[in-house]
Amino acid sequence: MQNDNVKFKIIKTSILASLLLLVFLIPFLSTQNFSPAYDEITHLPSGFSYLKTGELKLNPEHPPLVKMLAAAPLLFLNLKFDPVRTNGSQGDPTSNGTSPNASNLDGPKTDEWQFGRDFLFNNGVDRVIFWGRIPIILLSVLLGWYVFKWGKELFSYKAGIIGLFIYALMPNIIAHAQFVTMDLGVTAFSFIAMYHLWKFTHQPTRKNVILSGLTLGLALGSKFSAVLLLPISLILLAIYIQKNCLRSNWLAKISALLKIIMPMWGLAFLVIWCLYLFPKDLLFYWHGMGTVYANKNPNHFYYLNGDFGRSGWWYYFLWAFIIKTPVPFLAVLGWALFRYKKLTLGFLNSAFIFLPVILFLWITSWKAHNIGVRYILPVYPFLILFVGGWLSRIVNQELGIMKKGFKALIHNSYFVILLFLFSWYTVFSLTVYPDYLAYFNELVGGSNNGYKHLDDSNIEWGHDFKRLKKYQDKYPELKVFLWVEKDADRSYGIKNILPLDFKGDWLEPKGRYAVSTHVLIRTRLASQVYGNEILNWMDNYKPVDRIGQSFFIYEFP
Repeated sequence: MQNDNVKFKIIKTSILASLLLLVFLIPFLSTQNFSPAYDEITHLPSGFSYLKTGELKLNPEHPPLVKMLAAAPLLFLNLKFDPVRTNGSQGDPTSNGTSPNASNLDGPKTDEWQFGRDFLFNNGVDRVIFWGRIPIILLSVLLGWYVFKWGKELFSYKAGIIGLFIYALMPNIIAHAQFVTMDLGVTAFSFIAMYHLWKFTHQPTRKNVILSGLTLGLALGSKFSAVLLLPISLILLAIYIQKNCLRSNWLAKISALLKIIMPMWGLAFLVIWCLYLFPKDLLFYWHGMGTVYANKNPNHFYYLNGDFGRSGWWYYFLWAFIIKTPVPFLAVLGWALFRYKKLTLGFLNSAFIFLPVILFLWITSWKAHNIGVRYILPVYPFLILFVGGWLSRIVNQELGIMKKGFKALIHNSYFVILLFLFSWYTVFSLTVYPDYLAYFNELVGGSNNGYKHLDDSNIEWGHDFKRLKKYQDKYPELKVFLWVEKDADRSYGIKNILPLDFKGDWLEPKGRYAVSTHVLIRTRLASQVYGNEILNWMDNYKPVDRIGQSFFIYEFP
């Protein structure tokens, strides 16, 4: 009997370890295909500058934690770094020196983008970006562990394993686990902070207060959108106090709430003060939030379902969630919500799952730019937790039927449905490799049709220069239209880059062209702005080939 228990524990541990390894391997292998995404050009070098200089000058519109974590491995690479001048003084003959302070951290104006490009180019783009992405992938593993841990403690071991499996193959999670951006970081630390707060409501110890405060601080240090956790934690603790102090008056309840929330928030502030390297201005975080969208282009057009608009759409993120989330997951989520009462979660547990989802989706839809489903990435772990709990209940029922014999099981409709959804989810999540960023589900015809509905970081983030270079090596005469054209030649040797002036080749194309998906979508807008339908390559011409989901190939005689 004891040997059986040992074997059972070994099997359970092996399953958990295998799934966590899968969480690591998929983005690790996938990311090898990609050049730096647009935001990585500033995030990773900025983080390195923080660690080397002790100053947070670059990229103030995002807190420093994720950038510093990503840059930590770079400290062991003996990289070239000159905070006074890193462009021309590093011997780069291609630098045109258009801005005298472009890469000068000591200057009155620092171009963080040029600084980032110079830093990456002078140290080997692929080497630097490889090591910078490793901490983000490890963060995704940490988040996967907490998805399992919370599911196990809230529901059962089966729920934790099912949730971890769903998480490991969720395309949007994989997509943002492979880039140095804030989205996976804030998703991980927000979920972890909410777990420790939930843990406190079940075990109200000093240790759990400390862990809640520390992890809340880490979330706030990841991205400014994490400030939503402050009202969320306040509301959740108020529900907890109300539940456990029914006979107390309102004054006593408020006092009890303050005794919990003040040390928790105080610890969180201490964490972000340390992450900001101990600034004297105690309003540093408030001032940082003021830089968000400070450089917003008022003339930028957002894109949704073939239409363009400057103000965006209130339902943008809801629609993005629907078409960029696997259909089997949506189906089970709808099923679980419809039969929600069967789970008997209780009001407080339900609030921990759904309040973050509702507030993140609501506030993001109200305030955020309509450029990427990544802005609502924090909702995914909570929904996976819920779905894992529901599926574990169904699995338990199926195991009960299985005792009656295998024939009884295969004739059970729930078993057939679950097997079908499991196969669908697994196959389609793996077959989109490595283009998880551009994943779209079957409701819109799959990833190949994604460009008809969304653009920007939903599809193409300037991250596919490696595969473009291989294609151009095969077709040297290939002409290229890029969304982000700076340093494509400098970093990857891409030639024949044409200007986005919507003249010349745009009007009289000859030969073979690679058009970035983002640019292709904008040709429809250009045709409207310039009043010339010839510019609308998106609708006028059929591509002869594609490079992943990032480039359409056209050929004209």
